[in-house]
Amino acid sequence: MILKKYVKTCLSAVTAAAVMLAQFAAVPAVYADSAGFDNFKGQDQYSEGQFSDVSSDAWYAESVKAVYEKGLIKGTSEDTFSPSGSVTLAETVALASRLHSIYYTGTADFQQTQPWYKVYVDYAEKNGIIHSEGVDFTQKAKRTDFAAILAIALPESAYPAINNIKTIPDVSETVSVYGEEIFQLYNAGVLTGSDKYGTYGPDKNIERSAAAAIIARIADPSLRKTFTLQEKPFTPVPLNKLNNYKSLKKKMTDAQFKQAYNEAVKLVKPYANMSREDQLYGIAYSIRERFENGMSYSMESAHYNDPYGFFIEGSASCAGCTRATGLCLNILGIPYEHVNENKYLHQWCRVKVGSSYYICDAYGLYCGQEPAAYKHPYF
Repeated sequence: MILKKYVKTCLSAVTAAAVMLAQFAAVPAVYADSAGFDNFKGQDQYSEGQFSDVSSDAWYAESVKAVYEKGLIKGTSEDTFSPSGSVTLAETVALASRLHSIYYTGTADFQQTQPWYKVYVDYAEKNGIIHSEGVDFTQKAKRTDFAAILAIALPESAYPAINNIKTIPDVSETVSVYGEEIFQLYNAGVLTGSDKYGTYGPDKNIERSAAAAIIARIADPSLRKTFTLQEKPFTPVPLNKLNNYKSLKKKMTDAQFKQAYNEAVKLVKPYANMSREDQLYGIAYSIRERFENGMSYSMESAHYNDPYGFFIEGSASCAGCTRATGLCLNILGIPYEHVNENKYLHQWCRVKVGSSYYICDAYGLYCGQEPAAYKHPYF
C-alpha cells in the first residue's frame, strides 16, 4: 500500500536517517554457533551504594546493578550514575554495537577513534544495525530511536513473546514510527510502559535509568517482565460539538449522522492518545484501507459526498472520503479545512500542526507536511 509505505517513512529526520535498516541485524556466520545470552557474563563487582544517586529502592536499581556488572553501562563519574540524564544517539549506537558483539562473540573489543563513537557507528553499519548518512550522533535519543536501534541489535529469536500486548495508548503497530519494534519489545517483556495503560512516550528523550532497564532486560531474559495492560478510557468529542458539524452533515438525517459518527469513533479510538502526526497518519491509513477492502468510488449514490456514504453504504467520492476523514479528525478534537469543498475538484483535509500545515488525503494517498501547490498525485 502506497500510503502505508509513506506513513512508515514519514518520521523525524533523526530517526529516518538513524534506523532505516533491515528488520534484524546481520548474523556473523563465523560466530553463529557461539551466539547466545551466556556470553553476557559478569565483569565488575557492584557494591551497595556504588552510586550516591541510585537508592536501593529505586525502580531502576536492579537494572543499574545488572548493566554495571556486565560492563554494559558505567556511571557518569565514579560515584554517580545520573539516572535522569539523557542518552545520545552515539551512546545508543555504542550500546547496540556492544550488545551485538557480545551476543555473537562474547567480547566487545572496540578501539578508540575520533570522534569516540565512530568505531561503533562503523560496526553498526557493517552489521546492518543502522544507516547513518546525515545523522548528528551527538543529539539526544528519543525513546522511539532507542527502542528501535536496540531491538535490531539482537536476532528475532532473542525476543520470544511472553506477553500478549495488542494495544499501546501512544503507539500504533501499523502506523507509528517503528511501532513493530516497540510492540515486539513489549511482548518480549523488555518494555512495560510508564503506567497501567502501557503509555510509552515515544517522542520523549530516553533517560539513563530507562536505558539501563531496557539494556538489562535485553541482555538477561530472566529480568524481563510479564504483565497485562488496562485499556485507556477514550472520550470522543460529542456529535453536536464537532467543529465542522454543518459541513459534515450535508444531506444526512440525524440518525444517519449518528450511525456514521459511531463508526468513525471505532476507527479513531486506537489513535486517541498518539501524537498529532500519528493521529493524522493513522486516520489516513485506516480510511484508505477501507477503499482497498471493498469500498467503491461513486459520484452518483445518494450519499457519495458525506460520511454516511463512506462508513455505512461503502460508496463515496473524494468529497465523501474527505468528510469521513474530517469526521474522524473532529472526533479527536482536531479542526481542519476542507480544501475545494463543493467544487468539482479533488478534495482533502488541511490541518494545522504547530506552525506547519499537514495534508490528510487518504484518497490521494498522501499524508504529511503540506508541499507547495499540492495537487492530487494522479491528476
